[in-house]
Amino acid sequence: MQEKLSEIIIGIETMKALLEKAENDAELDQWGYMRPNMIPLQVASNIFPKIYPRFSEIIQIIGASGMISLPAENAFDSEIRPELDQYLQTDGMNALDRVKQFRLAWDLTMSSSGTRQTQYERYFFGDPVRLSSNLYKNYQKDQHVEDIIKFLNQKN
Repeated sequence: MQEKLSEIIIGIETMKALLEKAENDAELDQWGYMRPNMIPLQVASNIFPKIYPRFSEIIQIIGASGMISLPAENAFDSEIRPELDQYLQTDGMNALDRVKQFRLAWDLTMSSSGTRQTQYERYFFGDPVRLSSNLYKNYQKDQHVEDIIKFLNQKN
């Protein structure tokens, strides 16, 4: 569980770091407007469509069968309330709040709206192959190539 939640944390913090780098490396453009560095933003637009579906998958894995057999909210106003309270509670959460959390997880990852959102996030920034190609074309590789050549040509 911790490893899976750490994967989500890593994804979120990576996106935040890329945004911060784009802002910190901002420069004035030819018209005098401050512009963020586009490389970190292009990296983010390549990563996010891959990690969002993974986040959804992690939520599904963590929720396991608890997301399948969710009682309707009105079941808590019926004669089966005592059974729901007994069998769906946990040490740290009552049954109703637990079902609310599972319902939110289901809405985000398994409902028609949630699955549409996942598909939307995959293609929001454009064709993934074109995005990768643009990043490759725009990335300044010359200095890195020079550094590697210099390293390889060192005499011990």
